[in-house]
Amino acid sequence: MKLRNFIKFVVPYVPAFISILGCILIIYGLHNWVPKETLSKDKVDTILLILCIISILLVIVLFVFILNKTNQIRFSSNTLSTELNALTQKMHHFRNIIDILVRSEVWNTGLKEYIDKEFGDLNFFTMKEFYKGRSKLALEYIEENNRYGDSENLYLEAKSLLLDDPSKSKVDTFSNPRTYSPRILRKWVEHKCGSGIWYYFGYKYASYKDELDVNRIYERHQEKILSYAVQLDTHRYQDMGFSEDLLSKLGEQMSEEIIPRLFSITIQSQQRIPKIINFAFILLALLTMLGVFLPIGILLFQLPLFFSYVSIGFVCSILLFMTLSIYPFVIKEINTGR
Repeated sequence: MKLRNFIKFVVPYVPAFISILGCILIIYGLHNWVPKETLSKDKVDTILLILCIISILLVIVLFVFILNKTNQIRFSSNTLSTELNALTQKMHHFRNIIDILVRSEVWNTGLKEYIDKEFGDLNFFTMKEFYKGRSKLALEYIEENNRYGDSENLYLEAKSLLLDDPSKSKVDTFSNPRTYSPRILRKWVEHKCGSGIWYYFGYKYASYKDELDVNRIYERHQEKILSYAVQLDTHRYQDMGFSEDLLSKLGEQMSEEIIPRLFSITIQSQQRIPKIINFAFILLALLTMLGVFLPIGILLFQLPLFFSYVSIGFVCSILLFMTLSIYPFVIKEINTGR
């Protein structure tokens, strides 16, 4: 297993290693091994001229490649931005529903007061990670659990969906942010926040009906929840009335579809410039300096032969690197496009 991991780590660097080694060998060989009478100044100048022309062509190719990749990224970013805005709005509607639920009378009498007073500094994430031993309050909560038929867990989960910062535990003033941070999204995904709504109001509602009676929710709040649900997904909820089944389906959709996708899109939208573009910029700069400007300078100012060897060695090593790297790049592009 260690050998396999080592190979995976080393293989990507093989083209660069071989190219650097080739560059050193070419420069050293031309300077020390090739007789001066065999490689005359005219021959070296001819080689430099040929390499300069090749470098100019490659610079043009790399420049076009970078522009093409930039356009692809711009198009992809626009697509991601559109989807991100749509998912963010759906999350806003879902959190509005959760806010109504948290403030409603659906909970057993005394549950909210008990949790907010005794465990006000505990949030759902810390409770779920009690096994890490970072919070004594989480351990105390686990020991005292089930005082309200286990519905305390749902209350903590619901409150966690109103947080904007996973390190916080209290929701003093609820408002939907312009964008959701990857930190809170990662926690929601990690702990499958929203699945509790599906579990308690759907799969196990018969067992928790006394603790979570949806009929205790005021009618005006029921109408608001239904309105937000229709805005969230018109096709799915427009023909549904308010019921525990509606809440269950909302929780399932958010935990299985919306939140994971929102997290994925958010991470993608914040990614830096792809490595392939960085590599292309580096190759473009090296070819321009060592394959175009240096040969021209050598030919114009009749610099010593050693500079010619450096130019030849660097350009040949860059060509070797591009040759060795092209196949893995093509394979990666094909797999990405599938």
